[in-house]
Amino acid sequence: MNRSFLCLFLRGMLTTVAMSAILFGPFSAASVQAQAIPQNLLDGNWKNIDPRTRGIDVILINGMKIHPFGVCHPKDCDWGVLKLKARKVASSGNPTYTSKLVLTHPIQSVGYDRMARISYNYSELVPWKTVDITISLLPDGSLRVDTITRFIDGSSRAKRGAVNYFRRSQSPSTP
Repeated sequence: MNRSFLCLFLRGMLTTVAMSAILFGPFSAASVQAQAIPQNLLDGNWKNIDPRTRGIDVILINGMKIHPFGVCHPKDCDWGVLKLKARKVASSGNPTYTSKLVLTHPIQSVGYDRMARISYNYSELVPWKTVDITISLLPDGSLRVDTITRFIDGSSRAKRGAVNYFRRSQSPSTP
């Protein structure tokens, strides 16, 4: 490449950047940081709009804490209270929040050892899957919840992703 052409090209690029800053204002990394949204916009009881969902059915949000309930029968499973972390603003301009959940299941062994002549009662909570939750408040007031489930129990099951939409519910605070 010719050196004079390269200098001319770079000078043109710098001029374009300078003119953009003058016309549109300076741009910086601060413009892509997570924007704070009023807490009361997220706070409340949120119900999945899909009555046949197999994932999260209800989410309770209070400040930077969420309390998801997964679909189980006869009543929803309590996934516990999780902290939310603010993330960068998505390309849509909507702030997003994330949380991570590790689900466990109990393993219990009860018996009697004849050789040692002792009874034993052993229980342990064993992690079997993690769920990454990403929450975005959409312009229409609905909540978009993306989940990625990874199985860590050695079963070699593939990870699963899901997108669900929630509407604010006027129901009591627990499902």
